[in-house]
Formats: sequence, C-alpha cells, structure tokens
Amino acid sequence: MDSLTINIGKNGLTPSSTFNGGNISPNITLGGVNADMQYITLIVQNKSGSEPSKCIWCIWDIPSVGYIPPGYEEGGKPSFPFPAIQGINDFGEHAWHGPSPGLGVTDRLMFQVFGRNEPLGISYDSNMDKVIEKLRDGKTVAYGYLETIYMG
Repeated sequence: MDSLTINIGKNGLTPSSTFNGGNISPNITLGGVNADMQYITLIVQNKSGSEPSKCIWCIWDIPSVGYIPPGYEEGGKPSFPFPAIQGINDFGEHAWHGPSPGLGVTDRLMFQVFGRNEPLGISYDSNMDKVIEKLRDGKTVAYGYLETIYMG
C-alpha cells in the first residue's frame, strides 16, 4: 500500500475550524497522490481529555486532486467545494464538527486519509465503522495518518 502525507498548515488547525470559531472544515493538502488514486476518503477523530475518541468528520468519494479544500457544506451529498459523500459523525451530523476544548484543555485530532481506485459505494447514512469496513475491500491503494493537537 502506498503512503500519503497529510498537511493542515504550518500552524495546524486554525480557530475558524473550531466549533465555536466558525466550524469550517480545514484546508488539507496531501502528498503522495498518484494516478491510481481517483478518490479520497477522510476520517477525523477527536480525543478530548479523558473522554473516548469521537468521529468528528467522515467524508469519502472526494476527487483525488492532492488537496481537500476548506469549507465543505453540510449534508450527505455536498457539492461544494468538490462533490463528495459525507457520512454521519458521532454528533449525528453530516458535517465537520470542529473541536471545542475548554480553556487550557487540549484536544488531540487524528486524521486518517485513504486513497482508492473506485468509489466506496455506500450510503451517506453510513457512520465511521461502516466506512472502515468498506475500506477493507481490497480497493484501497494508499493510506496516511496525522495526529495534531488544538488547545483551548
């Protein structure tokens, strides 16, 4: 399996991507994208303090162009900024749900990106577990992981 690199900027997640600061999905650049990757799947989880990890964004069938632009609209089938399928996060939303740590609290964000040579072919009503199950079908050709923190 090929490796992908994930970059969310030299300063990491910006305040505009936090739940209280605009809740705008972040700008993500990808390295290692090759011609075999026609689609990108992204799963983002948040580990806040002693709480269990929560899926804050699950989006797939993004055209593989080397980046995931900021500002994905809400809904199961967003068309802006690129067409994609957006699953249900752990807050029951078809959307990015940015971190919202309290003052002095650190959230640990885990970004996982998968390159595929064909669409996932699952409903937008799917959650992270269903997406992970489908990613194991042998058609995932690349993977990348980034862990970053955001302090309130």
